Amino acid sequence: MSNEIAPGVLDDTDEAIVVLLEEDGRLTHREIAARVDLSRSAAAARVQRLLSEGHIDVRGVVHPAVLGHDVLAHVSVGVNGSASRVAQALAAREDTTLVSMTSGAHALVVELRARDIVEIDDALAELRAIDGILTTETLLYTEVIRDVAAPVGPAPAAGSLDETDYALLRALQSNGRASFVDLAASVGLSPAGTRRRVVRLLAGNVVRVGAVVRHSGRERRAATGIGLRLDGAAHRPIAAQLAQLPSATFLARTLGRYDALLTVNTATSGGLVEVLDHIRDLDGVREAETWSHLRFVKETYASLHLGA
Repeated sequence: MSNEIAPGVLDDTDEAIVVLLEEDGRLTHREIAARVDLSRSAAAARVQRLLSEGHIDVRGVVHPAVLGHDVLAHVSVGVNGSASRVAQALAAREDTTLVSMTSGAHALVVELRARDIVEIDDALAELRAIDGILTTETLLYTEVIRDVAAPVGPAPAAGSLDETDYALLRALQSNGRASFVDLAASVGLSPAGTRRRVVRLLAGNVVRVGAVVRHSGRERRAATGIGLRLDGAAHRPIAAQLAQLPSATFLARTLGRYDALLTVNTATSGGLVEVLDHIRDLDGVREAETWSHLRFVKETYASLHLGA
């Protein structure tokens, strides 16, 4: 099997490496090589190519609560005129972590993060005042169950981080694959002490290090959003089943026009059909509405302005 791949083209081995790095962005080249049946040097070359060509960005993503983001919202935006122009205005806002141009009933999807519901309300008022925005429909996340990019689950204990922890988080946000030697140099600790700190931050759900896939149009996977309406007693059992889908990259229980929000990545239209058919066949799923993410204008999952 040849290890030489044309620039910009991902093969099955590349895709397998991307999946591994999505799950754990700090896997060593030796660990990756063993999982995809390559030599260590070939695995290292593949990883470097994925990074240098912009297919992925491996970074540490901090738990939203550490950043003071206790309320998360998904906003579908209807526009009059150029969706690209509106998308750029939305992407310029500090409180938007995701801006995507989509197919379907709405031209754009936006994710907002804020300290409380009052800030979300204020942000929505500002969004509606942007020239070109006609309508906004909002979902509030009540529970994020799966997110391949960010930590989910209980927030870290308040006051559990010190200045060195914050310095490490900033370094990991910049480069999730930085060596312990390089991290140690940036925070003034020994490599062994740095390793203990990083392991503690990872185990404590403070940060998650993984590959963020940069949707450039060159990758073979397409992202599809799915809004689900569920039977009342079925919310949690169905969520547990949806979280096990290999193609699921994001899953949240929500308040609004949908009871749950799901994002799946599939390589083919046939694969998407199979996923949707499986979801619709789950006991308790009443309706499933879909939209395609055509272009991600902004994908920022962490703030680089952390402070102790």
